[in-house]
Amino acid sequence: MTQEDLYLESKKVLKVSGLNCISFLNNILTSDISNLVPLEAIPSALLSPQGRILFDILVSLDFPNNSLDMSILIEYDLFCEDDLIKKLNMYNLRKEVKIEKTNYNVFVTMNSKNYSNSLNDRRFLISNIHINRIYNKDKSINYINKSSSSNWYDLIRYKNCIPEGNKEIEMNTTLPMEINLDLLGGISFEKGCFIGQEVNARIKYRGLVKRKYVPISFKDKNFSFSNLDKIDKKIFLKEQEIGEVIALSLNEVNNVWYGIAKIKLSHLYLFEENKKLNCEFFGSKLKINFPNYMLPLPRKI
Repeated sequence: MTQEDLYLESKKVLKVSGLNCISFLNNILTSDISNLVPLEAIPSALLSPQGRILFDILVSLDFPNNSLDMSILIEYDLFCEDDLIKKLNMYNLRKEVKIEKTNYNVFVTMNSKNYSNSLNDRRFLISNIHINRIYNKDKSINYINKSSSSNWYDLIRYKNCIPEGNKEIEMNTTLPMEINLDLLGGISFEKGCFIGQEVNARIKYRGLVKRKYVPISFKDKNFSFSNLDKIDKKIFLKEQEIGEVIALSLNEVNNVWYGIAKIKLSHLYLFEENKKLNCEFFGSKLKINFPNYMLPLPRKI
């Protein structure tokens, strides 16, 4: 599998600028924006007051420019663009900051030395993987392969349980700790309040999360992408439903399907204790592959 630089056509970038942009974003987003360093992108989210994810995003410092104003870049899913801008403007009551679209195109690469101003994606460093994001305004560049058929990025995300976008994260329903956002450095409980903070602090310190996203894999030569929208995505353990498949991608080198599933935490303990235990999906034996950063699993206090 060739790891080509990949154009992410579903990703776009907002610019938030003004003297108060750091404090503005820190009061509403889950991560600590004041800890941003140049050329890094950190995960974050904008939550509902009930603590559910409305928008999963990546946040970074804007590239050096001649402007005296501080500015922050927010990478987001194009599908939710209008809703995200509307929500940010709703919280921008005093018009302290300027929120505007950019013409950046978003790329990912494992060859960051080839590009200046590439952003180190902090989510992958916990697994000692270096993936960088490139924000480029030039649509005519030909030194980056824009092939959407390349799936190396999805395979790495799935193996390390890093979901993205509304197709993988059910918005206004999913809790940040269900997708391991706390473990990936996307939530700060030390910086003070943010929208939905009280609910998630209670969940964190009392161990009340009920489901977790986990990496999965299985081998089935009869399974195809055309099945994904037609079949029941439920996962079973000894005829008992324990969760559902969220996303899948095929590694054509070894013909193994890798993906992410959402499974009840009470059942995940069994897989944590017995690494050889399998469950069932679409008639195939499905294996749960915990990344080291997810273990040990949280316990209710």
